[in-house]
Amino acid sequence: MTVQDDSNRGPRGARGEVRDRLLESAKSLFSTQDFQATTVREIAQHADCDPGLISYYFGSKIGLFREAMSLPADPIKVIFDAFEGGPGAGERIMLAVMNLWESSEATSNFRMFISTTVASQATFEVFVAWLNEALLTPLSKRVEGPDALLRTQLAFSQVMGTVVTRYVYGSDPMASEPKEKIAQVVGKHIDALLGTTPRGPEDR
Repeated sequence: MTVQDDSNRGPRGARGEVRDRLLESAKSLFSTQDFQATTVREIAQHADCDPGLISYYFGSKIGLFREAMSLPADPIKVIFDAFEGGPGAGERIMLAVMNLWESSEATSNFRMFISTTVASQATFEVFVAWLNEALLTPLSKRVEGPDALLRTQLAFSQVMGTVVTRYVYGSDPMASEPKEKIAQVVGKHIDALLGTTPRGPEDR
């Protein structure tokens, strides 16, 4: 009787190889079909791996999607860390997001992200629900004053609009200006929305 060698299908196998196969499978499937319709089982089957390894290596399908976009760090944590610094959070958030973007392969993969989220209403709703749960609602609870959630959403729209215009569309002059200048200008609007505008000498 022949015993099948499953050494490459589980955590005890060639970990780097299995993980890489899952990432390649995810990139291929997410770029050609709807996020919601792409199942964990399908990704694993495409990679010739056990479906449980997606949770083992990436935590969830969302976690796998984030890594498939080649982001070197969790963007949610990056934004929260920048916000926690007090006044002037807007510039820090914008600069942190741009640094994250430029240290990854996110530009080309973000086009994949856009196509998968707008491909269907169901996919878009999944993304919006995750974004609200993971970032916007928790962050709004740290924002003082009325309409905290609305102001947080408006601040996030400033960040996303800047990223899309600078890195995805590549529109000048925004695409060619130093990122520090962009962060300073946009950061003032984010601060105004989040209530984190630095106090001037006359206010101290």
